[in-house]
Amino acid sequence: MSVTTIRSDTTARHIAKYSNRNPLHRLSLKRFHDCLATELRGLAPQSVLDFGCGEGFTVGELAERGVTLKGYEGVDLRADAVATARQRWHGGRFSCADIFDGTFDGQQYDVTLALEVFEHLPEPETILERLVALTRHALVLSVPHEPWFQMINLLRGRDFIRLGNHPEHVQHWNPSTFADFVSRHTDIVQIKSSFPFVLATVRPRR
Repeated sequence: MSVTTIRSDTTARHIAKYSNRNPLHRLSLKRFHDCLATELRGLAPQSVLDFGCGEGFTVGELAERGVTLKGYEGVDLRADAVATARQRWHGGRFSCADIFDGTFDGQQYDVTLALEVFEHLPEPETILERLVALTRHALVLSVPHEPWFQMINLLRGRDFIRLGNHPEHVQHWNPSTFADFVSRHTDIVQIKSSFPFVLATVRPRR
């Protein structure tokens, strides 16, 4: 069973992330999605699992860059997020489901996405193992680049009493430590920084 740090304000914070009009904030998201689009163009998957798809913002950002995800399936534990994604993308396949449900047993996708998800997971290795089992060719993963992400939050006055740490973030990585983590079960293709995020492309190790 997937265990996460979902809170009552998770959806509100996630929507605020994508509706924030601060120029520097918009620039960092643009750079990240540009990098993500480049990765997916190179992989050219015929099926995609988007683990922790949220409200479907990533699908929209990729579509704006001309990247259409064939065989896309978005999965999230938040029913309200999935409902919003379905409203934004009529006909899209979005499910409120746990990847440990038996319905996923034996399934495989060309590419699995897990974007800004692993920092929310108290048991990230268990999830990584499951995603590897569900992936045929490659996983594309991203996490905040710490401690810079936390410092930026603090400078913006966010989560001040937590010294800038997002209340749902229970894991903290930089490119080196994230590489150490993912290399336990995958072979690294590349890990790079798209400040203030770390973006990794890895292949499942059988």
